[in-house]
Amino acid sequence: MITDLISKEFSESLERGKRFFLKYDYFRILAHYDGDGTSASIILTKLLIRNNKKFHLGFIKDLSVEGFSKRIMEEPNLPTIIVDAGSDQIGYVEGERAETLVLDHHFYNNEKKDELNINSRDYGVDGTRDACGSTMAFIFAVYINEENSDLLPFMISGSIADKQDLSGFRGLNKALIDRYGKNIESKHVLNLDGENILDALVYSTEPFFKNISGSLEGTKKILEKLSINPDLKPEDLSKDDTLKLGNYLGYLLSFQGAHSEAISYLEKDELYFGNGFSATSLSKIIDANSKNGDNNIPVEFFMGNNSLRTEMIGNKRKYETKLIDYITRAYKSISKEKNLQFFYAPGSEMAGAISGQLMLYLLDQDKPVIGFNVGDDNTLISSRGNRRMVENGLNLSLVMKECTMKVGGSGGGHDIAAGGSIPRGMERQFLEFADELIGIQLNKPGETLPRE
Repeated sequence: MITDLISKEFSESLERGKRFFLKYDYFRILAHYDGDGTSASIILTKLLIRNNKKFHLGFIKDLSVEGFSKRIMEEPNLPTIIVDAGSDQIGYVEGERAETLVLDHHFYNNEKKDELNINSRDYGVDGTRDACGSTMAFIFAVYINEENSDLLPFMISGSIADKQDLSGFRGLNKALIDRYGKNIESKHVLNLDGENILDALVYSTEPFFKNISGSLEGTKKILEKLSINPDLKPEDLSKDDTLKLGNYLGYLLSFQGAHSEAISYLEKDELYFGNGFSATSLSKIIDANSKNGDNNIPVEFFMGNNSLRTEMIGNKRKYETKLIDYITRAYKSISKEKNLQFFYAPGSEMAGAISGQLMLYLLDQDKPVIGFNVGDDNTLISSRGNRRMVENGLNLSLVMKECTMKVGGSGGGHDIAAGGSIPRGMERQFLEFADELIGIQLNKPGETLPRE
């Protein structure tokens, strides 16, 4: 039973959520727009369908208090389930509204906690490494009925999208996979996904290889140099070819500045679900469609609309092509402050994905990176660090919250990855505050800047 894996207090909160779920026949679902949120939305929509509940689904991009509140109050009379967002925002929503259930894993100020605000962190579960939004949706679905454990692939895809598989799953994620993944096949492979090894390397964004990712000519030269058949599937490489290619790619990552955290991601225990998708391919497909703004396509496909398969998979290729181009362009335009590095995203709504790959594979590993996406009125911010920085005191959730507030914006997220929104034109002032606070965190853990 799911209650064997979680605390009594966690179970009690899920019981309150279950009563809310059984009370109504029609729901509004709001999910964060990324790969984790979309994976979580697939779990919830399937749960609702199986229980003969009516619903409509929407996605949230603007997580500022103002943007979030506006979205909630568009339909204040509908019982609402929010997933992969909401814990830090729901307490600030003003006005009469129907009951709302939040399933989240991000840092938040629990001074305004609602009893239907179910956040993994309140029950001793690390929302950065051990549970994501999809984990919370999956636990809720299984708590409703253990037969919903067949939705585990979408929990795994969301966890991978949130990079909680780095160096292997752990904590609650691992416990759930061990308990409910008995029929999942595991195979130790290189972390490359594609129709063949040539395709996998040319379109590889995770990992990202300079002069290989995005370069057909560069990839062909490498495979020819290593005497590897470009038409072989990555999982069909011989042990000798796998070792040879893995060693060479590891050398390239090290040479381009990636540290052990990123290099460890070069190989993994891949999970195969028996539905035609591996865990990695499923996660990348859902995430790519989400970042393209086509969240509905994987949701509808996994609800049974098989006619969307070609479009859904094609969107992955389009996204990878665009992301590789943007990473390359952003890398060439990186600027550095004393304690951070930053860039302006060359395309809208891509700063988060760009900053994640830059931080892991290309940039100075001693300074977090901040990406700006400048809009007409506001500038969206995405920030990324690494685990070593977090161990030394970095908390980007606090940086985003404190420093966006100082310039009239809002923000939050995880210690290792966070985001925010500020008025356009305040980027320089924000950088000055962020650079100072990050310096304090990394040099004097536990201290914060006084609020003005």
